[in-house]
Amino acid sequence: MNEAAANLSGFPKEYAFLLLGIGLGFFLGWLAARIGGAGRAAPGQTTGGARVPSDAQPIDVVVNGKMVRLPSGTAAEIRRLIRDGNPGGAVKRLREATGLRPAEAKAVIDSLARIRD
Repeated sequence: MNEAAANLSGFPKEYAFLLLGIGLGFFLGWLAARIGGAGRAAPGQTTGGARVPSDAQPIDVVVNGKMVRLPSGTAAEIRRLIRDGNPGGAVKRLREATGLRPAEAKAVIDSLARIRD
């Protein structure tokens, strides 16, 4: 057998194994995501597959480089105030929960009001 045939017609054997390993890694990652492996749940779902109302999900707020997580109960109350047409009450509740300044809280509430569930 000549040298070229041993190297898969000029393709180094190491590269072939590298490509095979990369392909296998992508496939296993895709497969784990499809069967619900140890990843994050999709928005609106728990890891068990049950639907969670979007109002019951916590909100992560980033203002001026500071990240604040609103618990699901507070987030639901703020979303309800926005939906009921009371943005002033939502700003007040957000300020109570996070300690944000009025302008920062109003900017967050305005952003949340534009998001459609």
